Amino acid sequence: MNTTPPSLAVSPERLWRWLHRRCPWILRGCAVPYGAIAGWRRTAYQRGWLPQLRLPKPVISVGNMTVGGTGKTPLVMWVAARLHERGKRVAILSRGYGRQRSGVNRLVSNGLSLKGDWRSVGDEAMLMAHKCPWAIVAVGTDRYRLGQWVLDQASCDCFLLDDGFQHLSLYRDLDLLLFDATDVEGLNGVVPAGRMREPLCAAKLATTIVFSRTERNVSVASLQNRIEQSVGKSIVPLHLETEPEIFTHIATGETQQAWAFKDSSCLIFSGIGNPASFRSTVVSCGLTVGEEVRYPDHFAYSEKDVEAIRVKMGRSGLALAITTEKDALKIKEHLKRDDPLWSLDVQVRMTQGEDELREQLHAICP
Repeated sequence: MNTTPPSLAVSPERLWRWLHRRCPWILRGCAVPYGAIAGWRRTAYQRGWLPQLRLPKPVISVGNMTVGGTGKTPLVMWVAARLHERGKRVAILSRGYGRQRSGVNRLVSNGLSLKGDWRSVGDEAMLMAHKCPWAIVAVGTDRYRLGQWVLDQASCDCFLLDDGFQHLSLYRDLDLLLFDATDVEGLNGVVPAGRMREPLCAAKLATTIVFSRTERNVSVASLQNRIEQSVGKSIVPLHLETEPEIFTHIATGETQQAWAFKDSSCLIFSGIGNPASFRSTVVSCGLTVGEEVRYPDHFAYSEKDVEAIRVKMGRSGLALAITTEKDALKIKEHLKRDDPLWSLDVQVRMTQGEDELREQLHAICP
């Protein structure tokens, strides 16, 4: 199996890995002021030195401590679906990473129809609008102002913040904090020495801690011990599993069961925060990964990039290419109808603590 990262696109990551191997003290030195500023900022909001604003509807935040993918967006959609089942109208507020004109508030969906494309609203926001067509989805940098802006245009029963744990200027009624159960190493230090956005002790302010990717049969004991030592108390985390659902032919929308390509060899490509997790999910469907191409998170594909994938498939003798739902949204316009490119659609399920989370949701949004 060959893993081929585009050389220019991943040069910052390659530089970080080189420094981590050869000059780790440089990264640790840079991490000291970063961690101090992040800690001071949270303390300032906690003690009221900086104002925390409230929206007139309940706010539920889904966030994480580390850079890279931990499964926030699937959890946002899971929570949104549980609220929708109870007849609640949900408004999802996202920053809209990677979009054009990032300082402008944009409505992605009004719960009835889509109002933008992935370039103007961001790939994750567009994915949520596709998967939750009954939800209001909006993007903006300041989530408090964005929430007020949404309420000026439509009514809703509650707000869901995508990636909201560090968005401290907005009060939240429920703070769900996500940790990747397979990534204990990610807690070894704050950026740039490690992958944490702020010191781990901030986890004590979360309402509920969720462990994602628990389907990988890994022991969560070491992760749980690290968190408990940092927060100074015991925790009872919720467990979230991600499992393959269907394959979708990107150009035509045709679907196949998750086992349809079992024993086949394929090329996989993705521009997400945790490509290793995507690879593992593909392998769990019984496929062999012959080639892999990794792009930066939120990568904007061009026709040239898609042609490069076709060329690589031809050279490798592979008749099948698979990518993620998020990436599929961005390459569809460049595909021919007979291109053998499929997306692997996944679903999540709560295997521990679902009843408790449902009760929390009902308490704040009865």
